[in-house]
Formats: sequence, C-alpha cells, structure tokens
Amino acid sequence: MSNFVLENKLKEIDIVTDKIILNINNKYKTIKNNIMDSNYRLLYYLYYTNTLERPKRIYIQRKMLVEIKLLDLYFYKLYTYKEISKDKYIAISKKYITITKLIYGWIKSESRV
Repeated sequence: MSNFVLENKLKEIDIVTDKIILNINNKYKTIKNNIMDSNYRLLYYLYYTNTLERPKRIYIQRKMLVEIKLLDLYFYKLYTYKEISKDKYIAISKKYITITKLIYGWIKSESRV
C-alpha cells in the first residue's frame, strides 16, 4: 500500500464500487460503465497530477472534483431506480465526500506554495 492517503481511499472505493456494480441489472449497463470509467479516470488523474507543474496540477485536481460529482450522480440515479439501497447510497456518498475533502485540502496546499 502507498503512503498517499488519497490513493488508498480511491483504491478502497474502487473495490467497494466493483462489489456494488456486480449486483446491478444489465438494463443500466451505461451507468455501470460510466461508474467504472470514472473510477479509473480518478486514479489516472491522481497519478498524472503528480507529474505536472503547479498551475496544470490544480486544473487536473479540479477535474477530479468534477468526476466525483458525476460518480455521486450516477449512484443517486441507481438509488432512484431502486438498484441500490439507501444505506449503500449513503455509505458510498460518505466515501466520496471524504475524497472530495482530501482533494480540496490538496488544492489549498498547492495554492499556498
């Protein structure tokens, strides 16, 4: 495991998301694919951001925040379609809120430097 907290949280949520998505009806295949793509895109952005200079880094960090908002929307849709329970939706949303806070803290620390 990495010492980078955000990386660990993203990997953890990816595993949880995989378990949830396995039980979703194939009728919502587009949403399932979008969730998987967004999760991988978040990890990609995380690794890519660490290779950039500060102005570009903040731009990519903001893109990560957009991906998280989209992921929350996808899970909300699944909740409204009764594909996941309220408890699962709340649990996954809390994880995304934690990741959002970590990214905002990262952006704030980048802005100070």
